[in-house]
Amino acid sequence: MNKTNFNQAGGFPLKTERLQELQTAYEIFNHLGNIAGNLSILSGCAVTGSSVTDGVVVIDNEVIVFKGGYVAANVIIIEEAIDKEFEDGSIKKIHTVRYATFGTAATSWPWASFKKPIETKAIPADLVSRLEILEKKNAVFQSGGGMVLWNKPANQIPVGWAEVINWRGRMPIGFDASQSEFNTMGKIGGDKIKQLTIAELPEVKPETIRLNKGGKFGGNAALTQGDYSNGLYGAGEFIKPFGGNQPFSIMNPYRVVLFIEYIG
Repeated sequence: MNKTNFNQAGGFPLKTERLQELQTAYEIFNHLGNIAGNLSILSGCAVTGSSVTDGVVVIDNEVIVFKGGYVAANVIIIEEAIDKEFEDGSIKKIHTVRYATFGTAATSWPWASFKKPIETKAIPADLVSRLEILEKKNAVFQSGGGMVLWNKPANQIPVGWAEVINWRGRMPIGFDASQSEFNTMGKIGGDKIKQLTIAELPEVKPETIRLNKGGKFGGNAALTQGDYSNGLYGAGEFIKPFGGNQPFSIMNPYRVVLFIEYIG
């Protein structure tokens, strides 16, 4: 901060320039209000019933006195000029008093937006280490990294997150370098339905099928062929064809969600 050395011999040049230098020097204290933030209550401004006490607030990076009174919707800034008579008899403005209070003006700020900041002594001593741990835990959500399940509509996805489009209709499976199906990150596979081939049917041993006398099943005669004389079987058929040869679902019970990722 700028400094002025007044304690000197020889006739200090106390002129208006020196006084202006003092004002410029203490204007820097306004920037301390940035620590608390805009529309912060630095002191006072206690609400008692329908009234608010005097205090000090921050408005647009200016630390300013607040004159309390009955609570109103908006806060305004008032300027009051102080005039004094000069040696030559002229009246001039020498000082301006600025303060905030309740009222109505072209420029105003909602009283409801004024808040007291957290006192520094109330901040836990281990806050920095806790933040470092939190950053490490959240590192998995870097863009293109971890995903989470979103159980609401897409138009309600929070700001900074987006749907992972290439995960639509997919479910995850763990990477395994020892299995060709799972040895490449991002590889896709699998089907929703399955249709069995002959090779995939259970093995049926012929000796388990017996014929009745007259070629009907269920007896102890040796297996030759089905009884097609009555039209139930075709020539050479042991069992009448059955089944619809349709594919079937191999999906487990499911619930549809969205995969979303943090994009910043």
